[in-house]
Amino acid sequence: MKVSKSDIKRWSGWLALVVVFSIACVYLSTWQFERRQEALDAMDQLAMNYDAEMVSLTALAKTDSFDSKDEWRQVSLVGSYLIEDAVLVRNRPLNGQPGFLQLVPFQLDSGEIVAVERGWLAVSSDYEPPTNPPLPSNQMQEITGHVRASEPTLDRSAPEGQLATINIEALIAAEGLEESVYEKLYVRMSSESVAVAENPKQLSRPEIGEGNHLSYALQWILFALMAAAALVWGIKKEREALSNNARESRRKNFGQVDAETEDLLLDRS
Repeated sequence: MKVSKSDIKRWSGWLALVVVFSIACVYLSTWQFERRQEALDAMDQLAMNYDAEMVSLTALAKTDSFDSKDEWRQVSLVGSYLIEDAVLVRNRPLNGQPGFLQLVPFQLDSGEIVAVERGWLAVSSDYEPPTNPPLPSNQMQEITGHVRASEPTLDRSAPEGQLATINIEALIAAEGLEESVYEKLYVRMSSESVAVAENPKQLSRPEIGEGNHLSYALQWILFALMAAAALVWGIKKEREALSNNARESRRKNFGQVDAETEDLLLDRS
């Protein structure tokens, strides 16, 4: 069957649309594969670092730099808490319950300061911050914990005595810390050598899963294949319909010729 220029033009438009859609699907699929790989890397890093041999913070990082591959390493700190500079970090739900994280600067015996996240506190009955959050001892002591990277600010503000995220530069600015501070990290406390009557709830070892990124990636690939298959199917069906119309038209033409011939023979008789 002969293909007209209008058919080619129409099919070219649909082809362009399918190509653009398929490129978008490939991009989204690639993005999901990358997200999955990031999750797998995070799982591997947690498994490798969380129970690794304990090291000193000074051997792991400097006050102005921190290698993200060392996140979740276990460290030991000797010094004392600066309890007058304790703050609460907002919007930290736990098991579906709203709450805060307690962040307290800890001054090492060498003079530097590192922020220590001591645990989780629930909101009060009227969904306000706890009025008298439990504080650690300010005596000289040894604490252990796991190193975490400083969080971004996300351009969020917070009331006095609170932080929007665990951003160490925001902590320095809010509490006016003038000593040398580890700016790129904080420590999630595991234990303290000087016990107090009450502590925030300790956060357990995180559970990191790879999520649904693989299934989403495969779905985007499937959508691209379905779009291409739909185009091929549409073109095939259209050509079949045009071919059937052409055959039907030929039958009508042949029938008309036969009728005209029969009429002519009758007239002559």
